[in-house]
Amino acid sequence: MSEQSNNNKFYFDDFVIGNEEPAQSYLLQAEEIIAYAKKWDPQPWHIDEALAKASMFGGLTACSSHIFAIFCITCQQWQSGKVSQSIAGLGFDQLEVHRPAYAGDTLHCTTVCDSVRLSKSKPDRGIVVSHGKLYNQRNELVFSIKSKYMVARDPLKL
Repeated sequence: MSEQSNNNKFYFDDFVIGNEEPAQSYLLQAEEIIAYAKKWDPQPWHIDEALAKASMFGGLTACSSHIFAIFCITCQQWQSGKVSQSIAGLGFDQLEVHRPAYAGDTLHCTTVCDSVRLSKSKPDRGIVVSHGKLYNQRNELVFSIKSKYMVARDPLKL
């Protein structure tokens, strides 16, 4: 593997504590909210626009597991074009939904690296802990989480 082919890859060795990675945005559409919720969380404010409008939310909202799924995909799509060489998620803590995510909202994600450590048993990987946040188009915090995951080391640096 040449160094040229590693240019868009973000390895364990590239993580710096305190660095923030802004990610791509995600437009939350009504049809997607309804389809997801019909299968996983069929509450009226997630599956029926008229009932949602009359609810305490005042509109169609995504369920919390859907918001988590959006975080999972957007946190991997960095604006820099770099692709994290994550191997596996190891755990999630402090998951909080701070406000509803509505149909028509554009959510954007940021992640900040909290800690890094080499794997004790496998020298070709390390463990990264970061905290991530999803904001809506008004820059209001919608969702936050602390994530722990395994990331491959750069084979050129081993």
